[in-house]
Amino acid sequence: MIDLKELKKYCNPSYLTIRNDKIIVGNKGLARLSKEKMRKIENDFGIPVVYSRVFEEISERMGRFVSKNNIISPKDKILVGLSGGKDSLALLHLLEPYRRKYGVQIYAVTVDLNINGIRPWTESNKNVEKIAEHCKNLNIPHKIIAHDGNVVEMSKILSENTKGIEYSPCFSCSMVRRHVLTNYAKNNFESDSNVKIAIGHTLEDNSDTIMANIFKGNIIKALEPIKNFNETDVDFKDFKLNLKSCCMIRPMLNVSEEKIVKALVECDIEYYHDKDECPYSRHNGNGIRKKSHEVLESIEEDVPNIREMVISSILNSIEHYKQK
Repeated sequence: MIDLKELKKYCNPSYLTIRNDKIIVGNKGLARLSKEKMRKIENDFGIPVVYSRVFEEISERMGRFVSKNNIISPKDKILVGLSGGKDSLALLHLLEPYRRKYGVQIYAVTVDLNINGIRPWTESNKNVEKIAEHCKNLNIPHKIIAHDGNVVEMSKILSENTKGIEYSPCFSCSMVRRHVLTNYAKNNFESDSNVKIAIGHTLEDNSDTIMANIFKGNIIKALEPIKNFNETDVDFKDFKLNLKSCCMIRPMLNVSEEKIVKALVECDIEYYHDKDECPYSRHNGNGIRKKSHEVLESIEEDVPNIREMVISSILNSIEHYKQK
């Protein structure tokens, strides 16, 4: 591990993501780093210092979003839902400096789901071993928790017992993840009120959600940066889950997936293409969310900031009707 006391003599480590195998610069100016200082750290500490303009950009964007929405507070315990895909892995790296900025503690949990017999996150999967290796390099505690309930069957049961609503396996998947993460938090940090569950939802996730709600004729909702959930039970025949109360945070809602991929590539951080493993993912499926994504993707060719505009429109509308 890096000697932080020594590193502080060279720069401000609160703006660096520190791994055992490399240091990634999150904000060169605030870290007080020049090229000469980076070379000196590399020589004196024997570790590469990686600067990616795109990583710096998404770090700054997330930082502004976190501050604006009061997402993270000093001494928080943050439990990251870590699939190892590009979004959750980027989130883990972007959160790492907050251990020094705010004195937060970070933990990571990977949920081993059963998707009709497909187990993309089983412990023996080599890709999952890579997820564990990332956590080891970041010195972040990591746990893999299996849930054997078949999310495809769960959605069928829910759909059969609910009038007019067809639930996709993605819904059951999110419920199982929330069940596992909230119960883990409750069992391990029961006496703490400052536990937050961090999810790697992005700009695309938020704008796709809004469009999907419009296309389905539902109430138009946007994903919230920080939201408190009450304890609830999901109980339809064989589908029984207890979801504990929790505070969920989404620090990357203003960060695009394109920038995330570029940043990870430039920093040589290998991520798990987990969406390729799931037949119901946006990449493989043919549901309303995929169609919503494709519509916005098509408009983006002519209107690059269409996703921000969609989100801004709904947020402004909510504010407008609140005042009436």
